[in-house]
Amino acid sequence: MRSMFAKSIVLCGMILSSQCLTQELVEENGFIFEEHLVTTSDNYILRLFRIPGMQEGNDLNSTEYNAIQNKPPVLLQHGLVDSADSWLAHVSSKAPGFVLARSGYDVWFGNSRGNKYSLGTHVDINQKDYWAFSFEQMGDLDLPAVIDYILQVTKQQKLAYMGHSQGTSQMYYALAENENYFADKVSVFIALGPVIRLDHAPSKVFQFVSSNENRKLLIDTCNNLGINSIFEANWLTTDSMRLICGAIPQICEYALEFATDKDPSLDDVSRLQVFFGHYPSGSSVRQIDHYAQIVEAKEFRRYDYGESGNMQKYNQTVPPLIDITKISRVPIAMFVGNQDEAADAVDNEWAKTQLKTLAFYQEYALGHSSFFVAKDFSFFTTDVMNVLEKFHPANLTEPLGEPKLISQNEAPINL
Repeated sequence: MRSMFAKSIVLCGMILSSQCLTQELVEENGFIFEEHLVTTSDNYILRLFRIPGMQEGNDLNSTEYNAIQNKPPVLLQHGLVDSADSWLAHVSSKAPGFVLARSGYDVWFGNSRGNKYSLGTHVDINQKDYWAFSFEQMGDLDLPAVIDYILQVTKQQKLAYMGHSQGTSQMYYALAENENYFADKVSVFIALGPVIRLDHAPSKVFQFVSSNENRKLLIDTCNNLGINSIFEANWLTTDSMRLICGAIPQICEYALEFATDKDPSLDDVSRLQVFFGHYPSGSSVRQIDHYAQIVEAKEFRRYDYGESGNMQKYNQTVPPLIDITKISRVPIAMFVGNQDEAADAVDNEWAKTQLKTLAFYQEYALGHSSFFVAKDFSFFTTDVMNVLEKFHPANLTEPLGEPKLISQNEAPINL
């Protein structure tokens, strides 16, 4: 029976979807896996994952754990062209999803519109209109739908929100535009690798795409070819990268250094195979364009439709600033990497001076991807958990130890 189960995991990783692998990975680590579908007000269908508790019969007292009442919910929201999978890419003792679950939290994983898990909609995904979104629509439409759903299911009044990269941009935008709604439902906003202004982001990818000439070339080329989505999950991206990272890990380290991480040696190279086996997961061309606009403008602004489009949308020729100084009710904790080439520390130090509700700010020797696969994960297991304990405490006096794995090997299982 054990042999058949192990074979099913291997087949799941090789033949079936990454979604199947995510479920197997969660269950392999002794937890219960759930999947939920949420429909937004503009009819996008978002797929949520949930870890509500532990399977019976592992080394932990799972009966006692699952009997804990009113587990506080935490929503984890991924970054640009990413998915919920990244929160589970590390070993069980460090992966944020598992750390939170063992600490007595009801863990929910969001998947933004347009990624591989949230392609469902009542609109044809082959139409350009389907892809007419950036982090603004995620903040305006996705977050309210997801948060309302989670609170309805859990019967809780508030949840803690934890975002990485794009997951922080959409919440900063949402709070700046509609804080009263979120303040009644979000106890704390934990921002990992926060992306607001991008004045100093040294990422070679960001700098190349954000020049006016290159950005125009990219958008014109995509329009002419009818390309509306970008960096989808397919054999050329996730499957090939998983194999390459396993055979020649230095290539994956170079990819990180080129794009987002100054010092890839800070990351656990053995987990890069898992990380790149799930990344990228797709998004819209407009999302990339919006970030390129922010880099070029050196300000955190709404999407630029051009002068005539801006007049129709905003009644002004330039897109409005997203004013984070308006945030006045939701506590914010910022975890910043000083080796992060996408969310530069200088830009976040500026944000630090603008935020009225900043409750925690710390810089670490981390790159942008390190927030998922760093060797030293104490920033999360100690500091993030301390912030949660202050603003959104679990009902567990002591975090539970790791469950007995069905397989004691924590090496990647998606081979």
